Amino acid sequence: MNALLEIGVEHLPARFMAPALKQLETLAANLLAEKRISYKSIQTFGTYRRLVTVIEDIAEKSADVQKEVKGPPAKLLKDANGNFTPQSAGFAQKNGLKPEQLTVVETEKGPFIYAKVKIKGEKTAKLLPEIFTRLVTGLEFAKNMIWEDSGLRYGRPIRSLIGLYGDKVVKFSVAGVDSNRNTYPLSSFGRKPIKVEHADKDYYADLLRNQPQPILALPEERREALIKTVSSEAAVHGYKADLDEDLIQETVWFTEHPVAVSGNFEIKFLTLPKDLITTVLKKQIKMFPVTDAKGELQPYFIAVRDGISVNQNEVSDGFKKVMSARLSDAVFFFENDKKDGLAKFHDKLKNIQFLEGLGSMAEKAVRTQKLATCLCEKLGKTQLKETVDFAAAHAYDDLASHVVYEFPELQGYMGGCYAELEGRKDAANALKEFYYPLTSSSELPSDEAGQIVSLAGKIDTLVGNFLIGQVPTGSEDPFALRRQAFGAVRIMLEKGMNVSMKELVDTASSLYPAGTQDKGLAQLPGFLFQRLALVLEQRGHDARVLDAVSNWYEMPLPQIEALVSALETVKTGEEFAAVLESAKRVCNILKKAGEVSENVDEKLFELPAEKALYDQIQEVDASLGCRVHTASNKEAYLNVLKTYGAFKEPLANFFKDVMVNDENEAVKNNRLALLARVRRYLTQTVADITKL
Repeated sequence: MNALLEIGVEHLPARFMAPALKQLETLAANLLAEKRISYKSIQTFGTYRRLVTVIEDIAEKSADVQKEVKGPPAKLLKDANGNFTPQSAGFAQKNGLKPEQLTVVETEKGPFIYAKVKIKGEKTAKLLPEIFTRLVTGLEFAKNMIWEDSGLRYGRPIRSLIGLYGDKVVKFSVAGVDSNRNTYPLSSFGRKPIKVEHADKDYYADLLRNQPQPILALPEERREALIKTVSSEAAVHGYKADLDEDLIQETVWFTEHPVAVSGNFEIKFLTLPKDLITTVLKKQIKMFPVTDAKGELQPYFIAVRDGISVNQNEVSDGFKKVMSARLSDAVFFFENDKKDGLAKFHDKLKNIQFLEGLGSMAEKAVRTQKLATCLCEKLGKTQLKETVDFAAAHAYDDLASHVVYEFPELQGYMGGCYAELEGRKDAANALKEFYYPLTSSSELPSDEAGQIVSLAGKIDTLVGNFLIGQVPTGSEDPFALRRQAFGAVRIMLEKGMNVSMKELVDTASSLYPAGTQDKGLAQLPGFLFQRLALVLEQRGHDARVLDAVSNWYEMPLPQIEALVSALETVKTGEEFAAVLESAKRVCNILKKAGEVSENVDEKLFELPAEKALYDQIQEVDASLGCRVHTASNKEAYLNVLKTYGAFKEPLANFFKDVMVNDENEAVKNNRLALLARVRRYLTQTVADITKL
């Protein structure tokens, strides 16, 4: 038998829907576990007006359970005459047992009387009212409303409740609403109830789908219908809809039966920058842009209404009026911005604060410019200096523009548009892509100048925030510093930048005014290390191997990846594994010894194994140094790591023949010094292999 719960609400915001349904599923699973009720599956789905949970093949009763209840100390079980004491008899009666059924169990605090109690399961029908009530009241929303006397806080007012167990109604009440079997049609089609006869997902979905005005209760079905109707409407005009994934997802959650309505707008609006038009369409009025076969934006739009109607032309006209008004606003803002220009915007940056205690955005622009110029020199890209210099200096200018004030998501892009209008096409792309990547996996700045400027801006932001102690904790990251760090790591790694994180952070921090209070900069390397590990993992590496790269902070990121790749290749080899075990033994011995010198005296050698290990160190020392400093790719690091295999036999013989803790203090210290030299090669020269 199945159970079904429907929470009928007023129009929930689209952003509330997915989290609410996920909560419903988790909460239902927890409550059923608590009540010891088994089931086959829990399925949650719905629309902005109905949140639905179906529990399939729910057991008819909760499971029986055996429980051991601790009672008085064992000495109170019987009196001197062998009769059960009043205490033990009372304990047995309280737990529904006879005194003879009590047992004695030995515990840490001595023997105690225990009652083994069998708790019988209850009928599911009896438990469901409480479960459904707690399911409804247990949901949490980003914002809540209070609308009735009980004071329940909820995302939107509850207007109906369905509770079914098989074909029977589960009676319960929340916020003055009693449960029944009635759901309701689309809001524009009255309040005549639709009776749900029994608890079944397919039946429920079919029932709503087959109404005179169909309701698509299943999100995946709405998504499919949405894509089909929008695509078909675009094809009617010979065009293609821009099926933006975020807009699709949002539209799925604010419709119950998506129906496309197309319209056109005045061609004069196409003089606006493309992303400005599409932002107005997608973000402000939730419409799909339309493009031709070449991807060129066309003066058409596709809106989505909820439900079918006969007056689509009037609906289209309404959408056109809304669109024209918003595009007219965009034209107004854009034209005013063109009159002002980048120079005027730049001047206004001094009135915009970066972070409290770290000055204005104008000062941030100066630091970003200096850091980007320094990067140009370090990377040998002096031919880009003028472009990088201009782009970095003006990277934040559009924050003072009218368009970005109205449409914050266009920051960077609009700066590039204004640069183009002022004849700086060389820097336009760098400005448009200054904030790339916008997500952890989205595209990076496409040209070298843009990559350098974007990286400089991100590093300055990270250093500034950490200087004032603005360090992300848990889920709190108001300045999106994780994304900034992720972007910085990806740019350096994927674009092969031959510069270390330490160089960048040190240079960026030196650009802040003397006396800037440092509250958390020491935490930045660890923060960057975590992002680097994640990026390497995404690129197919074992992120744990990064732990072995002890000097990662001072290495260019492409070299780190090359070394990680080399370590992954050799770590499973038999010879390397033997050296690894010996290296761990070396480190353990030296850890117990405390501070040890690396000065080895050959005259104190007493056994051939000491001399053999020392000779191997000398041999490696002569050949390894140059190769370590010039290694930059996987092959070079593999050649370096192969030398570690040479320690296998000398170390094995040393531990077999030599007692390190010799009675002679000088001999003992000399042997420790010998091991300290080995430790340096195996844990510091290239990588700390003991962490593999």
